[in-house]
Amino acid sequence: MLKVLELFGGIGACSNALKRLNIPFEIVDYVEIDKYTVKSFNAIYGTNFEPQDITTWDKDIEVDLIMHGSPCQDFSLAGKQAGGDEGSGTRSSLMYETLRIVEKLRPKYVVWENVKNVLSEKHRHNFDNYLAKMECLGYTNYYQVLNAKDYGIPQNRERVFTVSILGNESFEFPPKQELKLKLKDMLEDEVDEKYYLSDEITNRIKYKFNNENDILGGMQEHQSIKKDGICTTLTSSMGTGGGYVPMVSRKYGIFDTEKSTHQAGSVYDDNGLSPTLDTMQGGWRQPCIENNLKIRKLTPKECWRLMGFDDEDFEKAEQVNSDTQLYKQAGNSIVVNVLVEIFKNLFDKEGEIK
Repeated sequence: MLKVLELFGGIGACSNALKRLNIPFEIVDYVEIDKYTVKSFNAIYGTNFEPQDITTWDKDIEVDLIMHGSPCQDFSLAGKQAGGDEGSGTRSSLMYETLRIVEKLRPKYVVWENVKNVLSEKHRHNFDNYLAKMECLGYTNYYQVLNAKDYGIPQNRERVFTVSILGNESFEFPPKQELKLKLKDMLEDEVDEKYYLSDEITNRIKYKFNNENDILGGMQEHQSIKKDGICTTLTSSMGTGGGYVPMVSRKYGIFDTEKSTHQAGSVYDDNGLSPTLDTMQGGWRQPCIENNLKIRKLTPKECWRLMGFDDEDFEKAEQVNSDTQLYKQAGNSIVVNVLVEIFKNLFDKEGEIK
């Protein structure tokens, strides 16, 4: 049985992927400091963990796999670019706590997920430091940028995945798959009115679009708006074979003006992909869609679906957390489908390396 330690464990994408693959595993410990996220994890997996601070975690346990999605905020383009230098005290510098724990426990496998921008010139030295320290500890590293849209989920979410194996065993990342779903396939059939804009705001937006002198100059390139106030769909790219390649299509923004666009309140074409989900904190950070000529936010359940979690898992978490926390937990998670494909290439059905 595979013994798993989830660091920065979130809502347990690692455990979820192993469960989906029917690989026998035991969660020997789960380290997550956010008390609301811990409540969701316990509800989903039937555990009773307490919040834990990774900086003080120091247990003597046997572990086969460490999964960690260390905080990305200080590496992300959406953040303040504070970085993750060792000893800097930033949230992203907590990746070095993982290295401390790896050195102590020496698991066979370590899997790390983080934002693509960790490979940028500004932050690459921390990524290279991580690889170098893992090599000094006897691990062979493999890394690649994978996008959720290439593994069955209609979300444009690029993340760096690093697989480290103690010893010299080889590993190959999974090949891309044809995407068969669109954002609209992830939507609920019935949605509470609280997720919709009021008629007053919707009519104000339509008036703005109908006014020939007030067509928003800040729209994305190639965007156009019909006289009836409904935006046309952005032209999607065509594959080399003439096949449809789904794209993230931003139709317009609720708070756009003639001179600027605003990420909050962005409305997307549900015939394409979802944009990358973040923690969706604050006003109208959730992606929006048009539904029967009305505008609404994606619901928490839809966001969890876009992270690869099934409705049963979501409904367990929904019993113990607010919408605000459920949105945040989705945005902070790892897409389960991507981990499923990685684990298929890493483990056999018994949890042993292939």
